[in-house]
Amino acid sequence: MRVTIEKLAPTGEGITRTPDGVGFVAGALPGEEVEAQIREVKKNFWKGDAVEILRASPQRLYGPHASCAGCDWAHFERGAALEAKRALFLETMERIGGQPSTAFGSLAAEPSPRRYRLRSRLHVSGAGSETVLGYFAPRSHRVEPLTDCEAISKETVDLLPQIRDAIAASGARVAELSLLESLDFRQRIGRFVLDGDPASAGRLCADLSSLLDGVRVDEADRLLCEDGERRLVVEVGGRLFPLSVDTFFQANRYLVSRLYDDVRDFAREVPSGRALDAFGGTGLFAAALLDAGHQVTTVEMGRSAVRDAQAARSLWPDEERWSIVASPVSSFAVHEPTIFDVAVVDPPRAGLGQELAALLAERVRRRIIYVSCEPATLARDLPAILAQNYRISSARLYDLFAGTHRVEAIVTVDRKGPA
Repeated sequence: MRVTIEKLAPTGEGITRTPDGVGFVAGALPGEEVEAQIREVKKNFWKGDAVEILRASPQRLYGPHASCAGCDWAHFERGAALEAKRALFLETMERIGGQPSTAFGSLAAEPSPRRYRLRSRLHVSGAGSETVLGYFAPRSHRVEPLTDCEAISKETVDLLPQIRDAIAASGARVAELSLLESLDFRQRIGRFVLDGDPASAGRLCADLSSLLDGVRVDEADRLLCEDGERRLVVEVGGRLFPLSVDTFFQANRYLVSRLYDDVRDFAREVPSGRALDAFGGTGLFAAALLDAGHQVTTVEMGRSAVRDAQAARSLWPDEERWSIVASPVSSFAVHEPTIFDVAVVDPPRAGLGQELAALLAERVRRRIIYVSCEPATLARDLPAILAQNYRISSARLYDLFAGTHRVEAIVTVDRKGPA
């Protein structure tokens, strides 16, 4: 179907209107005329892919990376893409959360350079000479070979063919691999998850140990073999964070310090007191809260993250001001009576949920700093927080996922009066 794209959807597709309903076309930009291949039809809308660009937007990029399977906006000029993210964020806040754009002020948006990823996850298919390493093709489980990706460092991209060859030579069937890279691009550790006979794990581990500083081979959650470094140490804000390859940590090497600094500065505006670090991971924002002068309680349920946080705490001079609670945040919020002066919440993409958002808001005396990677769930959660006598005081965006439609946000909310 030949269609003209009107605007972008928050999910990254181009929107068009046809007699068959609203169409969502992946790979298309506003103002473009494209040939769309329809792949899914619903009652009032359809979804498809741009298979030919008949009239291109001046904001369209070309080149090998523009078709990267792992970056759905790789074809979108970076400055224009960031402005589109800003507009879509505000639209989502109003459409889902009922918050007018004026509530978010000027909404500064921090750009990111290319080659930004500290953590990467890739998929593998086949075995032996048929081994393919890359990303899943959009909306499929077919692995597209990765030749280049501007989100991944050149050093890692150049290493991937050797990793593929080592997997192929071992005879192992690998389902996926995760890589963690140091800030200076020099060190890498990897986790490889087998899909099949574990007998090849030893050879795979040995072959990869010459390519990586640390290797772990698993079958599901069972460790099969391990060699070299178990953690890489990353420095942010003058603090050391020992990180495991399978532990969540902010992935953008260029903006992680900016996130840290902004959370610290927002927390410094609250007089020293008790701080909650919810979904605290390895302690990135706990460190920012400590630097802001607070007594910090981190709540995190991930076992690997808790272990890494404990390893970090042992390296810090103010460890006595930081306690780590291994628990789901929802259970902690129900059973812990402490009232906190300030809280940082950094939930996964699913957000807090309205019930937990309201419960946490009741437990915070002055300020909540909400770090979000999903505008839709942030927009859903904000009204539940604001209903507890809060107001939005500031908001910022960060292009943590450049080359994709996703964006990171920090929204701070303050109590209007006494708790």
